[in-house]
Amino acid sequence: MFQSVSQQYRSRRKKLIEAARFYARGDLCLKEFLGLSADEPKSEIETGLALMGLYVDGSLELGADEFWLWPENEEAFLFWLELQTQWNVGNAGPVGLNYAGVDVCLRRGDIRPRDRNRIFRLMQAMERAALDEWAQRRNS
Repeated sequence: MFQSVSQQYRSRRKKLIEAARFYARGDLCLKEFLGLSADEPKSEIETGLALMGLYVDGSLELGADEFWLWPENEEAFLFWLELQTQWNVGNAGPVGLNYAGVDVCLRRGDIRPRDRNRIFRLMQAMERAALDEWAQRRNS
């Protein structure tokens, strides 16, 4: 049975929300994306991550919390990473993204005009997930 378009969208959105939570927890090191020197990959999995510009800090141990980003989410996740300079920050930390800056990034970046609304909605879901994760960390 084929998934409807809305079911496929919800699945992609859910995976990106997981990615934002993973990123907000600090469980992902993005050395190449941030312009830092990258260590030589030590395993097949690390090689795959390195191809996407992702690197593991320390040793790689996969377990129950293993996370894989789907290829169809790469564009949205990379856009999300570009937005990390657009956070509005209050006394308790980030309170939301500066949507004027986000709009500039959407228009000036490599996002096709027909994909901008979809990417923006996915970015908002990731923003909420990251804010929720940071709030949980502050309250624990």
